[in-house]
Amino acid sequence: MMTPYLICSDIDGTLMINHTTLTPTTQQVLQAVMAQGHQFYIASGRMLPLARYAAQQIGGPVKIIAANGATFEQGSKLVTSHLTADQLDLIYETVLSNNCKVFFFETCRLYYTGDQAPYQDDAAQANVIDMPDLNAMPLIGPEFLPNLAGHVTNAIAYGDAANLALIRNTLAQQTTLNLSSSNDNNLEIIPQGVDKATAITAIQQASGIDQAHTIVFGDGLNDLGMFKVAGHSVAMGNAANIVKEAATDVTLPNTEDGVAKFLQDFFNVTV
Repeated sequence: MMTPYLICSDIDGTLMINHTTLTPTTQQVLQAVMAQGHQFYIASGRMLPLARYAAQQIGGPVKIIAANGATFEQGSKLVTSHLTADQLDLIYETVLSNNCKVFFFETCRLYYTGDQAPYQDDAAQANVIDMPDLNAMPLIGPEFLPNLAGHVTNAIAYGDAANLALIRNTLAQQTTLNLSSSNDNNLEIIPQGVDKATAITAIQQASGIDQAHTIVFGDGLNDLGMFKVAGHSVAMGNAANIVKEAATDVTLPNTEDGVAKFLQDFFNVTV
């Protein structure tokens, strides 16, 4: 039996195609690797139900890091971090005053501004019929925010890139929140000192698997943190150059089973 590895992969732009499609090849390789005794985590900015949806498509003993590390599974426990009332107020006022929308996420519920529940259009375009129930609720207004303190794990602002840059600048000056982006139309906001890397570090400590035996896959800026805590950091072929330059390895794009190809070569897996 070889030493077990901890393998963590982003979902969107990394493990899946068009946010919804897991190829049979990738599924088979992941199951073969887990059958060898390695631990596999998906590490995503998605909220927990959407991350669990991806895990169910893979099958097997997949574990989850969700909300960019603000929610993660450690053994049988679910570890969560939360935003404070003051942080929620500041995020709300800053985002809406810059003509963007904000979504606030609890572990299994989201609150949204604007006139449409998020993700429904995306799901319809992808012909996803069995979307998990996200318990999406319109955010009544700022007076409702104190009720959410200690429950909201993270927030995402959506809108025009120029407006998001203004929001990022304001929040960076006034708070110690962790700010990142998975693409140019969003700003991902999580509690200070929390990201995918802090979740992976906690999992390493609990499992006894060291950095040298940790492999991570990613394509976005919100994956750079976890690259620093893994002996093998793998950028996708479709990743931005800044992500590729930070990685120890580069694999094929997500549309060409890049994660599966790397793992097949690394663990000598045939499917």
